[in-house]
Amino acid sequence: MLSPSCTVQAIPVAPGIAVGRVMRVGGTPRELPEPVVLAPEMALPEMARFNSALDKTRIELCALRDELREKLADSEAGIFDAHILLLEDEMLLAEVRKGIQQDHYSAEYAVYATIEKFYAVFGTVNDEYLRERAADLRDVGNRIMDNLSGVDVAKIAYNEPRIIIASNLTPSETVGLERDFVLGFATETGSATSHTAILARSLKLPAVVGIPKDILDRLTIADKLIIDGFSGKVIVNPDRRTEEAYLLKRSEEMRFYSELTEERDLPPETLDGFQLQLAVNLDADQDYDEVHQVGAYGVGLFRTEFLFMSPDSLPDEEHQYEIYKNLLVSAGNQPVTIRTIDIGGDKLNSTIQRSTEQNPFLGLRGIRLCLLEQQKLFATQLRALLRAGVYGDLRVMLPMVSSIFELRDTKKIIADLQEELASENIPFVQNLKLGIMIETPVAAVIARKFAPEVDFFSIGTNDLIQYTMAVDRSNERVAYLYRPTHPAILHLIRNTVEAAKEYNLYVSVCGQMAESTMYTPLLLGLGVNELSMPTASVPVQRRLIRSLNLIDCENLVEQALQCCNANEVMELTRELVAGCAPEMLEH
Repeated sequence: MLSPSCTVQAIPVAPGIAVGRVMRVGGTPRELPEPVVLAPEMALPEMARFNSALDKTRIELCALRDELREKLADSEAGIFDAHILLLEDEMLLAEVRKGIQQDHYSAEYAVYATIEKFYAVFGTVNDEYLRERAADLRDVGNRIMDNLSGVDVAKIAYNEPRIIIASNLTPSETVGLERDFVLGFATETGSATSHTAILARSLKLPAVVGIPKDILDRLTIADKLIIDGFSGKVIVNPDRRTEEAYLLKRSEEMRFYSELTEERDLPPETLDGFQLQLAVNLDADQDYDEVHQVGAYGVGLFRTEFLFMSPDSLPDEEHQYEIYKNLLVSAGNQPVTIRTIDIGGDKLNSTIQRSTEQNPFLGLRGIRLCLLEQQKLFATQLRALLRAGVYGDLRVMLPMVSSIFELRDTKKIIADLQEELASENIPFVQNLKLGIMIETPVAAVIARKFAPEVDFFSIGTNDLIQYTMAVDRSNERVAYLYRPTHPAILHLIRNTVEAAKEYNLYVSVCGQMAESTMYTPLLLGLGVNELSMPTASVPVQRRLIRSLNLIDCENLVEQALQCCNANEVMELTRELVAGCAPEMLEH
C-alpha cells in the first residue's frame, strides 16, 4: 500500500536530484553480546578468536580500500585507511585484551564494551565532526563482532535502480552499494561531515539525512521518492507534474555543476580585479588531494583537536610531527594554517580537563586551557609544529584568545622551545607565522592591540556570533537569534579588518559564514583576504565571486551597517546576488 503523498524537509549532504522507488537497507536490530564471564582458562582461546577476527577484518577493509581506490581518488579510499588504523590502535587493543584476559569476558563482549566506552567520549559531544568519527568507530567494531560470530552480511537484491533508505548507513555499507542500481539515499541520522556523506558526494549520489522516523518507517518498496540533495526537500509519492518538474531541474543542475567543475583552474577574482583566496578546512583524517580537486589555495583551518580526544592517552611529539610534516609536504608551496589544541566548550576530554564546568563555553577552553592547565601538552604540540614548519608554508593559529597576555605567554613558550631545539641541533622554523582567532567580541574590539604582535587574523564567525548575540547555537529555542548578518557582527568584522590593514596583516574567515554564498558579498565588501570552507563549497563560491564587483560589495556593506536588524541586511544581500548571479538563488 502506498504511503500518503507528502513533502518533508531533511538536511542535504550530497548534491543532486534522485527520482525513484525505495529500497530499505538495515533495520534489523543487532543482537548485542551478553556480559558472560568465562572460566579463566578460556582467555587464551578467546584471545586467539579475537586475533583471528582482527586479521579477517583488516583483510576486508584493505579490500574495500583497494576497490574504492579503483573507483575514486586516494582521498576517499583513505577513509578506510583510517578504519584500518583503528585496528592497530594500541589503546583500543589493550582495552579489549584487558576485557578478555583480566575480566574473562567473551571476545564479542570485550570488543562491544570497548567500542561503547570510546563511543561515549565522542558520540555525545555537540561537535558534528567528532560525533561522526564515533560512528566510524562503531562501524569497525561491528565488523569485528560479525567476524567473531561468523555472520555474513547479506547482499542487497536489486530488481531496478532504487533510492536507498535506512536509519543510518555506515561507510562500509555505502561502499557496498552497487552504483548502477542506486539512485541516491535518505537516512534518519547522519550529517554532512560523515564519511558516508563524503563517499556519497564522491560517488555522485544525491543524499539527505534527517528524514523523520515516522515517515521512514512506513515507506515500502512500492513508494516513490524525490530527493533534492541541494535543498534537502524529500517528496513522497509525487504527482506526475512534480516529477516532471524535478527531472527537468535535475538536468539543469547537472549542467550547472558540470560547468563549475570546468572552472576549477580559474582564479576567484571579482569583475573589477580583486582576488579573494579560497582555502579549505581539513581534519586529521582528510587528504590534501581534496584541496587540489576543487582548485582551492591551501588550508585555512586544520583542526588538531581530534588528535587529542582519546580517553586514555595523548599523541606524543613524534606522532604529531609526522602528521603536520606530511600535510605540509603535500601542500607544497601552498599555505597551511594549523589551529592549536581547541579543547573545551562542546569538545570535551576528561584526560585533559581536570574538572567539569557549569558553563564550558565560557570556561577553560582553547588557549586558556593550554596556558593554565596543560602547558606541557601545549609545548609538545608547539615543538612538533616548529619542527614540521621547515617543510612548507606553516601558519599557526591560536584559538579563543581574549587577552594580550595569552598571546605574549605563547610567544615566550615558542621562543624557549626554539632555543631548546637549537641546543639539540634539531631543525625548526625560525620565523614562525603566528596568528590568533578572532572569535570573541573583546578580541574584535581590541584588534588594534593584537595587530602589532601577530602575522594574521582568522575570524571564527561561529563563536563570534554566538558570544556577541549571547546565543547557544545548538539550542533550538534561541537559534532564531543566531544571525550572521546582524549589523553588530558586521561592525566587529570591519573593526578587525581595519586593524589588520593598518599593520598589513592577512585576514581569513573560517566559520560557517565563509561557506555560504549569501554572506560572500558582505565579507568581500568588508575587505577580508580569504575564505576557508569545506571542499564542496569552493566551486560555488568561485562562481559567485567571479560574478561580483568589489565596489558593489563595498557599497552593500555601507548600507548594511546602517541597518537596524539582520533581516534588512539579508534582504539587501539577496538583491545584490539576484542582480549579479541569479543562478545562485536558483541552485
